[in-house]
Amino acid sequence: MVLICVLLSCNNSIIENSNVPEGAIFSSQSIRQESPPFGFGAIVIWAQAATLKGGQSKTEKALITIDYMKTIEEIGNSRTTLNIEEYNYSNKGYSTNEAGLYVRYPIWFDPSAKDYHTQATNMFANNGFLVIDVSQKPDCIIHWWLPRVLIKPGAKYFTEVRLKVEGKCAIQLGSDYWRDLYVGYNVYDPNCITSNNCESWISNWVGDTGGDFKVITAPVR
Repeated sequence: MVLICVLLSCNNSIIENSNVPEGAIFSSQSIRQESPPFGFGAIVIWAQAATLKGGQSKTEKALITIDYMKTIEEIGNSRTTLNIEEYNYSNKGYSTNEAGLYVRYPIWFDPSAKDYHTQATNMFANNGFLVIDVSQKPDCIIHWWLPRVLIKPGAKYFTEVRLKVEGKCAIQLGSDYWRDLYVGYNVYDPNCITSNNCESWISNWVGDTGGDFKVITAPVR
């Protein structure tokens, strides 16, 4: 069974505050920059996942399965899918250019660690699904992203993800503007003056989906 849900607009336990992982920066949707600041010409859709508690037992089930992720552009009343990842691979692992295990302690994405991350060895893509065994990395943030795309003036950007969350973990979706398609991370700047990337929006957390795949569209505007 496939259920359709728009984050923050359905009365469902998957978006209760009890599903916010310990230490998370944003507990609910936040639209940081509706329009890209001057000098930013690309956008990326990303996701992050974590166990509900740090130090959680690795025997506690915490598993996320992704069927697909899309980058969607909206201009007026028209929406166009710019890219879609459907995970049609054979046991594909992920390099640190595609995903990573990020610092959770002492604080979430500790700025002093900059962009430091190690390979996310607990995630792989196979036969149309991305599987993340969150239980195996309870003291890390598992973070991954789609390829960047160029943005157009006046456009708005969304994601659509078909996913299943099982056990004591949760996933959050988000988007960042980047100065171009290739520039690397340099520094975190909430005002987007000196940084190469700039937070666009962050969704609510999605917790256990009750054994079903759900289609999530974010953000809600």
